[in-house]
Amino acid sequence: MTEVARRARVSARTVYLHAPSKERLVRETLRRRADGIIRRVERWQPRGDTPEGILNELVALHERTYRTESATLETLTSGGVPRDVAEILRQLDDVRLALITRTLDGLARRRVLRIRASEGIALAHALLAYPTWRTALTGPAGRRAPRLVAAALRSSLLER
Repeated sequence: MTEVARRARVSARTVYLHAPSKERLVRETLRRRADGIIRRVERWQPRGDTPEGILNELVALHERTYRTESATLETLTSGGVPRDVAEILRQLDDVRLALITRTLDGLARRRVLRIRASEGIALAHALLAYPTWRTALTGPAGRRAPRLVAAALRSSLLER
């Protein structure tokens, strides 16, 4: 807690007034960061109108979220976190799944999907999961990973 106070340029007493323990400080910090992610994901609307553009934007949102919030997401997905902290990851995943569902249901209504919407949702959910992003971005694909994920979704989901 002393190190946290030093980095925040406040007294340790100030830190303890807001969070009486390290566990509570971590939990509240993760909760606040996750709430910000949730708000951004819930507000997202595609700007483009083409099915390809919509899928590209969906992938770009997930890439931006992972890159800007990687420390938060890594902490939540690393395991070994208390149950109430693990609940934060479940809430993030629920919001992300709702966004994917809304997006793919919209494409299904336009009759541009080559597979059932439920299968497309499952595929997109798997490809856009935070642990998948970590593996993709740190693996051999590196910076090309978002492009490859978007291409995989387009070729798997969209009519030709």
